Parts: sequence; structure tokens; C-alpha cells
Amino acid sequence: MIDWVKRHPEVHRQRVERPLFVLGMLRTGTTILCELLARDPANRPLMKWEALDCVPPPRAESFTTDPRIARMVEETEWTYDLNPTLKAIHYEPGDGPTECVPVLGQHFRSQDYIGMFRIPSYNAWYERCDMTDAYRYHRRVLEVLQSEAPGRWSLKAPGHMYALEALTRVYPDARLVVTHRDPVEVMGSNVSMMLNTGGAMLTDGPWADYAKTVWRGIPRKMVGAMMEFRDRHPEVRFHDFRYHEFMADPIGQVRAMYRSFGDELSPEAESAMRAHLGASPQGRFGTHRYELAELGLSADAIRDEFRDYIERFDLPTGAARR
Repeated sequence: MIDWVKRHPEVHRQRVERPLFVLGMLRTGTTILCELLARDPANRPLMKWEALDCVPPPRAESFTTDPRIARMVEETEWTYDLNPTLKAIHYEPGDGPTECVPVLGQHFRSQDYIGMFRIPSYNAWYERCDMTDAYRYHRRVLEVLQSEAPGRWSLKAPGHMYALEALTRVYPDARLVVTHRDPVEVMGSNVSMMLNTGGAMLTDGPWADYAKTVWRGIPRKMVGAMMEFRDRHPEVRFHDFRYHEFMADPIGQVRAMYRSFGDELSPEAESAMRAHLGASPQGRFGTHRYELAELGLSADAIRDEFRDYIERFDLPTGAARR
């Protein structure tokens, strides 16, 4: 990436304007929202195949036929074949949009590493490090990627909640969207997912105990950082999605979000979004099942821990398992 920019100084003329960032705790609907936004021809999603193989930048005329797509689909499905349980929990196709974590990972500041390796010292450093340079690099990557395939960026990563000061410093015109869900459902689903990630295969030592301990704390830290930022910066505009409302009427909620930022959802985009919803029903790869007690969690304790968050965003609670 650095070499490409040196050899193509014209990339510096690129401008990333009004990027949309979806952020929220893991398991709060960020993935389906990101997939719907990617169906709008006016948006420019970050695709998995380009995020993991950025140069040369993709070209508009071959954006759906780039040979990197087939390779990524093959690699992704091979990964799910190794760990089929994960496919029912969280499916991200190789030819679809992805999170910003692979790009931030190129700068070695990424929440992805916490889910892949058992390195507590890295976790502690990541939660307090200055992310400004990482987002400057992130912006440079977007400039390169849009140089041949332009568009209005729609992006997402739960980890952005940790670093809103740095994100808004680098992207002062960013449109920020936060997804919210009953923390009881989030915590159980979150810990269960992390017990089934590749970390158990990629790291030494007892992964289950590590995952339960670390990922019990991460959601609270993320929402705490998000709320503190909003208290410090009431001038920064956010749009909030409540999971139960979004799942009940996804198109209506997306339309409301567009309008809150002064945009309109086109008939073409709405049609494409509805087609995607019809082709991608929830649970098509199986049901994600878990028991809170087996994960060392208590519904009452979770509600107490997140009481300020629940009340602030008027979230329904009550589910103990899914």
C-alpha cells in the first residue's frame, strides 16, 4: 500500500467525503445493516476481497468480476468448512462487504487480533492507544481504493466505538450510525460467538476461559466509550438504530436514517435491499443456540451492569437466551 501511494502520487488528490460509519456492539445488527447499505448503487462498500488485498485498487468496470473475488470466496468457504458452527452464528460471504478491521489491522491497531490470539497485553494496549495515525492510514487506503472505483463510502466496525475521538478527528464530516440491542442478548451471543472463532486454533493455552473473561468486558467498554464521547461532544450528530425496530421494519428504518442525514432512499436502492432481504433470511445456515449459565453469565447481572445504557436508549430487555 505504501509503495503504491509512492508510485502513484495522484492518489493524494482523492477526497473521502461524508463517509458513513456503522458502529455498535457485536451482535446488534451491524452486519445486515452494512449488507443493505451495500445494495444501494449510490454507496461504496468496503468489500472483503479488496480489504484483504488492496493493491492494485479495483476498477469500476471489473468491480464484480475481479479475480480476487473468486479467491476470497474459496478461502472464506474453506474457513467455514473447518468451523461450520461459526457459519450459523456469523456469516460474512467472501464476495460481500466487510468491516474496517482488516484495514486497521494493516496498521497493527485492530480489535480483530483480540478475537484471534490470546495476548492480554495487546488487549490492554489497544484499549488505550491513540488511533489517530491508524485512521489516517485507513483514510489513505480508502483514497487508493476509490481512485478507480469511486463512490460514497458506507463502512462499519464495532471497534470504532473505542476510538471516536480519533475517527472524527480524521473524518470530521463522518455520518455516524449506532446500532443498539438488549445487552442480555448481546452478551450471550457475543461470548458464544467468540468461543467458536478461530482463536482456539490460532493461539496457545486455554481459549475458552480467556474468551469468556475478555469478551464479557468488551461490550461494556465499547458502549461506555461511545456514551462518554457523546456526552463530551453533543455537537456530533448520530443516528441510532434499535435492533427490535430495525428487524421489524428494516427498509423503513434505513429510509429514516437516510433522511436524518439529508439523503433519500432511491426506488432502485429500496428494490435491491428488499431483494437481498428475501434472499438472505435470518437463520438460513442454522440457529445460534446458547445458555447464559453455561457461559458464566446472568441476565440480572447484565441488566444491572448496563442499566444506564438501557435507560438512555430505551431498550427492551427480558430475553435470557436465543
